[in-house]
Amino acid sequence: MGEDLTSCQKCMKYLLFVLNIVFFLCGVAMLGTGIWILVDYPSFTMVLDTPLLKSGVYLLIGIGGVVAIISFLGCFGALKESKCLLVLYALIMLLMVIGELAAAGCIFYFGYSNVEQTLLKAANDTFIKYGEDNAITDSWDAIQEVGECCGILGVDDFQYTKFTDDKFPDSCCVRLNIQDTEYLNTTACHLEIDGYYHNVGCLDKLKSFVTGNVGIAAGIAIGIAVIQIIGIVGGCILCRAG
Repeated sequence: MGEDLTSCQKCMKYLLFVLNIVFFLCGVAMLGTGIWILVDYPSFTMVLDTPLLKSGVYLLIGIGGVVAIISFLGCFGALKESKCLLVLYALIMLLMVIGELAAAGCIFYFGYSNVEQTLLKAANDTFIKYGEDNAITDSWDAIQEVGECCGILGVDDFQYTKFTDDKFPDSCCVRLNIQDTEYLNTTACHLEIDGYYHNVGCLDKLKSFVTGNVGIAAGIAIGIAVIQIIGIVGGCILCRAG
């Protein structure tokens, strides 16, 4: 088959090979992003304990793994100029493009259009267990310290929880610096003196976290879809050469 290729087809052959290397790297990026969210931000995934978020993260990991594997099929088919492999590759790519574009649309719709309502419900479901469930309590404390916020909408939210030590926990107090575990002044903090406690809720922080990662995930999905479309065209051109 290789001897019958025109210069344009040979160029497409090696372009398809290079594209699949890029495709592989994009798949690894998706896989890494999903694992990164699970490993580096366990507090957020604990607090936002919703099927939508968890499914999205695991779907990202799954698609990334599949993309990385299929890229090898494209590389091998292009180098060996195997019509059978290239047809299989093009069909799989077409199905994945349709799925990824649909997923990206859902991500943007659910991630941006309904994000505040979804987050508020998810945060409420876990926040009411503050002071009762140690894992959830620790997760909320971590979010409040890192996000420099308090409660869902503000310091008054803790009246609806099992927390009874004070109006709000020390994790709502301002720390000496972001790396420090010591607080500026907990006495002044619980007296609600400005500058010593965080008087804003965490809902906006959670929204920024989710929409930021939604943007990354959707952007990667769209970028991969574009590369796949080029790959499908390249695969078809090589198949016609056979």
